[in-house]
Amino acid sequence: MKKIALFLLAVMMVSACGSSKLYTPDGRDPGEEEVNLGYQKIKKKDSTASTASLKVPRGSGYSNIYEYLQGRVAGVEVVGTSIRIRGERSINSSNEPLIIVDGMETSDISSISPEEVQSIDVLKDASTTAIYGSRGANGVILITTRSSNK
Repeated sequence: MKKIALFLLAVMMVSACGSSKLYTPDGRDPGEEEVNLGYQKIKKKDSTASTASLKVPRGSGYSNIYEYLQGRVAGVEVVGTSIRIRGERSINSSNEPLIIVDGMETSDISSISPEEVQSIDVLKDASTTAIYGSRGANGVILITTRSSNK
């Protein structure tokens, strides 16, 4: 009888020490960060690229995206409505990064309220910006709004 009780106790302890992670219905861990690379989302731990992801909470209190980005991402300098990723790269041409909002290229994001934005992904190195060609040479900023169906 003691052997059975000890066996049951051991089984209960082993089952109690199991994984306590929660998963979404599609099998993903909700606490695991994903990085948007423009053509796919991958787990941050699997990425070797220089990227930064920001989740924008509702009620952030900022009036525009430029204010929200300022000082939040290493290597990104925001002065007024000008954004530079990793400094000046060209003397003759523009140093502005490529900005993509919900899959569409844009040059002006001043009309977008931080309340509308779900996440901002900043792609800083050549390996992540390669799919954008020469347009992504100064870095890429991917903005996903809350109203997008992605």
